[in-house]
Amino acid sequence: MVKISIIIPVYNCEDYLEQCIKSVLAQSLKELEMICIDDGSTDFSAQLLQEFARKDKRIVLLCQENQGPGAARNAGIRQAKGKYIIFLDADDYYVDENALEMMFDACETQNMQVCCSMRMNVEGAGETRKELYPIEMKNKVLFYRDYQEDYFYQNYLFLRELLIQNNIFFPAYRRYQDPPFFVKAMYAADCFVAVDTCLYCYRMSDIHIRFNMQKACDLIKGITDNLIFASEHKLDLLFQNTLERLEYEVAYLIYENISPNDLELLELLMNTNQIVRNYLGNYHYVIRPLRLILFSFTLYEKELLHRIETQDEIALYGAGMITKAFVSYLKERDLLKKVTLIFVSNLTGNESWINGIPVRRLQSYGKEKERFVLVTVGEKIAAEIVTSLEQNGYTNYEVLSDIFGDLLLWQYL
Repeated sequence: MVKISIIIPVYNCEDYLEQCIKSVLAQSLKELEMICIDDGSTDFSAQLLQEFARKDKRIVLLCQENQGPGAARNAGIRQAKGKYIIFLDADDYYVDENALEMMFDACETQNMQVCCSMRMNVEGAGETRKELYPIEMKNKVLFYRDYQEDYFYQNYLFLRELLIQNNIFFPAYRRYQDPPFFVKAMYAADCFVAVDTCLYCYRMSDIHIRFNMQKACDLIKGITDNLIFASEHKLDLLFQNTLERLEYEVAYLIYENISPNDLELLELLMNTNQIVRNYLGNYHYVIRPLRLILFSFTLYEKELLHRIETQDEIALYGAGMITKAFVSYLKERDLLKKVTLIFVSNLTGNESWINGIPVRRLQSYGKEKERFVLVTVGEKIAAEIVTSLEQNGYTNYEVLSDIFGDLLLWQYL
């Protein structure tokens, strides 16, 4: 009996395949199969897979022309013989050797259709461990409505029958095909159990390198799918989280990949914006990617530089990435000499100096003289900073446009 089918889409991953496959073979649960779908690789991935398949009959090799990871995973779902299905990317690997066995046993003993490992590793600049659920939730029945997660589906074991009976497959997108699949599967399951183990190590990569216009379109389609699903099923937390991903995680990827004559991407954004407006009941709302596209950089920059040039000296408020990008921007224009101070709310965790400019806590520094203060933080905390400035007697201030700040981050960091 095949207890678990591990579905692995493979596209040009020859450098990582050995570690990936060996991490599965090292699992204490042996009644498994690995369905490796070569998605038209142009390197030696297919040959490596063939070599592994010759050595271990539990490795099933499928080959297809390049169609993207979603289509590859769908082929794996249809081919799978396991009672349960789990997904693994070819450049990632498993960590705890008893993780799959623990997850399988949890589903069987508690009669659950879905099980999750409570922890995962993220490998990038350094390996970090991410807690998906608090330890006190281990082995308890959890309800999807209470969490409404949309990421990290690779850490979940799914009953194959759940997917087949509910016709849950990955959309044919080149990007962001995972969250729509995951949300539908979890909603159909209704509840799940989490076990105290670390199954998965996810390797971070530079997403900018792998993006283009078509992937940007697919990204918007996937996000829109989840916004619609959340709205139709009253999953408010999912809607808010998805909207935040659109506005703060991927807005730049979309902006970087649009061209003046690219009507498809613009139409998709307009459609998404209407969905957001209807949900929020705010018919003047404009989503961040559209604001980036519509924003007049030249006009705003001209007015901002004029304001700075006419000041004797200025202070910046904020010591984060936007401030550092803005410092680089001013230095390039020979205006950094105007900045004599950087204010922060709390010195903890902040540098004492940024590019030779002292960083001081507003409340302890006081207002020794009138100076223009430019608030260089994001919109989320600008309001409370403005309140703090006014309470400390500062009236000559301005909040840097959030969109302009985003563009500075793109250019200077």
